[in-house]
Amino acid sequence: MLFAGILSHCTHDPLTPLEEAPVMSFKDDVQPLIISNCTQAGCHGLNGREFQLITYDDIVAKVSAGKPHSSKLYKVITANALGAMPPKPNPHMTDTEIKTIYLWIAQGATNN
Repeated sequence: MLFAGILSHCTHDPLTPLEEAPVMSFKDDVQPLIISNCTQAGCHGLNGREFQLITYDDIVAKVSAGKPHSSKLYKVITANALGAMPPKPNPHMTDTEIKTIYLWIAQGATNN
């Protein structure tokens, strides 16, 4: 029962130490998540309302390399308020998707 309580209080920070976590690839892991979650329906695609999130340069402009909790991208995908992204009625990212982005930022947000 205690284990279930721990899971329900889950944060998006991985439990595995950073040095033991798999290396996240921008091209293979992060970019596909951002494109599938953030560029739909005129949000942050080619005709984005505010800004685009398509290329590495677009995305890295919204992160603080090595500091997920200081990164705008991480803050908006983990928010529970009106500013949470993606906006309703779109589903929020899964815990696994958020952890992937967290790890990529924590590992330096490299263009790999």
